[in-house]
Amino acid sequence: MSVEGKQMVDVIVTDTDNRGNRYKVVDISGTIAANANAAYGIVATGVNSGHHESVAWFGHMKGYAGAAVTIGAKLTVTTSGYLIVNATSGATTVGRARVAANSGDLFDLIGNFANAGTDGGV
Repeated sequence: MSVEGKQMVDVIVTDTDNRGNRYKVVDISGTIAANANAAYGIVATGVNSGHHESVAWFGHMKGYAGAAVTIGAKLTVTTSGYLIVNATSGATTVGRARVAANSGDLFDLIGNFANAGTDGGV
């Protein structure tokens, strides 16, 4: 079971219809992020284009796995706003997995999009 805890959330006006993108990674305009360098946070609400949307950028949150994820693994962003294990040296990280997950699973993570970087501050 996937749960959420305390998190920091920002509100943006999205440029994208995100009604089907809840728990995916987006950039600052609300468009699905294709990589960690563009990532601003994870969609917390999922609204239509032009509306106010909550984006979680720090704390205990949920996200979708783009491949198998191991517990405690450092995470990065892949295409379509999914999260994968950061296996590349020097790659940007955005958090750590709290649980193991299979590709396509909704899973728990500790995210830190504000300090996304080589070690993501996590």
